[in-house]
Amino acid sequence: MRKDSSLAEKESIIAEDLWDKPLIISRQTSMNSEMFSWLKTDVAKLNIVATYDLVYNASQFVKKGFGYVIALDKLINTTGDSALCFRPLYPALEAGLCIVWKKYQVFSKASNAFLQHLQKELENIV
Repeated sequence: MRKDSSLAEKESIIAEDLWDKPLIISRQTSMNSEMFSWLKTDVAKLNIVATYDLVYNASQFVKKGFGYVIALDKLINTTGDSALCFRPLYPALEAGLCIVWKKYQVFSKASNAFLQHLQKELENIV
């Protein structure tokens, strides 16, 4: 959201805060997703003004005052002199993510180094 938004004064956002706000949501969000369950209202009653494929593009709409993006934290710069800020949802809504690659893909040196590092980190978690 924009830093000058009234919601920016809050430490976290509850579902009711968003019911009357113009929302910009990911195009990948399905109508029976956890996010819509979290919002605790009929999807038809929400003011969804746009959808996005790239959150950076959505952030440009927010900067112009078109609405509020529901997105993961740290995907857009909201630090320093950015006109935007991030507020977490309460109760927290978390998203599981997957990393997928082709088994026999030929990678660049950088991509291969990244994948090896990622695999090593995941071994430490499991």
